[in-house]
Amino acid sequence: MVNPLLFLLLISGIFLLGFFGNIFFKKTKISDILILIIVGMLLGPVFHLIPSNIIELLKSFTPIFSAVALIILLFDGGLWLNFNSVINEIKNSFLFTLIVFLLTAGISGVLLHYIFGFSWLYGFLTGAIIGGTSSAIVIPLASKSTATSKTQIILTLESAVTDVFCVVATMTIAGLIITQTISTTQIAQGIFSAFAIATVIGVVGGFIWIKVLRDYTEAKQFDYLLTLAFLFILYVATEYLNGNGSFCALVFGLVLGNSSTILKAFNMKDYSINKTMAHFQTEISLLIKTFFFVYMGVIIDLSIITLETTLIALVIILVLLLVRFLTTKLLFSRQLSKDDQKIICSLHARGLAAAVLATSLLTMGLDPVLSNKIVSIVFLVILITNLTTTIYLYIVVKGILKRELKERDQIR
Repeated sequence: MVNPLLFLLLISGIFLLGFFGNIFFKKTKISDILILIIVGMLLGPVFHLIPSNIIELLKSFTPIFSAVALIILLFDGGLWLNFNSVINEIKNSFLFTLIVFLLTAGISGVLLHYIFGFSWLYGFLTGAIIGGTSSAIVIPLASKSTATSKTQIILTLESAVTDVFCVVATMTIAGLIITQTISTTQIAQGIFSAFAIATVIGVVGGFIWIKVLRDYTEAKQFDYLLTLAFLFILYVATEYLNGNGSFCALVFGLVLGNSSTILKAFNMKDYSINKTMAHFQTEISLLIKTFFFVYMGVIIDLSIITLETTLIALVIILVLLLVRFLTTKLLFSRQLSKDDQKIICSLHARGLAAAVLATSLLTMGLDPVLSNKIVSIVFLVILITNLTTTIYLYIVVKGILKRELKERDQIR
């Protein structure tokens, strides 16, 4: 039985930590996300302040916690994006995401096969799981960095789109291992339908909800809570129809955040979200982000880490950094400044989505030894990429600010 006073103290402490961590990031440019994960690790696997039976119970809620975090943070990301800019950048973002995912998953699979003795399918399975960045990590960091709006849009869309690639590829390869059959048509249809269903539901849901908020006085009194409820319904409907619920949340937020521009384009009565709703969304996003990353640290199992899995994780991280650097240079050398290219390269962290995919292997009937090894590798990649993202982004942003300060001094 958990002591209620201790529980309340823990919850309030975590939320205060999130607030001060946010201020700490603004002052120092050191990511508060890594701090939250470390605090979670100290509470759980390091000092065992949270009992092991409670941690096991928390692990059973991982799919729920990860879904809520992705819904809220992607909705928040879409809410502040400019619609016209998104339309202009979606092609480049999609191409960048596709190349980075395919190369990361492909090269990782090849290295795992030839160097570490994985079978081809298990190698590519591991590569697919860690092939994409984490929306929950990248979006908050991108929005608080010195990146231009164009770069923030590219990073936001990448982190949302890549989830679809990771899920479809992981489930397809796992199915191939089990059934020994594969259909390229089925893969293509799965990816296309996931995006199409999410986009249609997000857009239609956005228009419906704009009308509700605009035309019904009763709804305006509780606009934010009702919006969250409707958002969860859209997510469930999208997932039920085999779409990608996270991408739907992004699209819904994009439509709602750009309601005035979109309605004017269709010659409809104007509406835009009020400041109170925007204020609530900012607070809820901070609360969810704080809880999410402390939780992530709590559930990490340090006992599964070995020298071999650590070496494998380091090799994979070198691959994903190299792929990200080369692809950024290839696609954006003429479109973005060197500073923005560096920010794109720095935001490479993996998150709970990868952890969920990895742990789901344990219930699919795959080789239990290899499945546990993959789980260990993925958790290490998550931990280390959060560390390297923090260090990399700090160096990049500090360098940019230092140079800008020097340039201003020269002008004076």
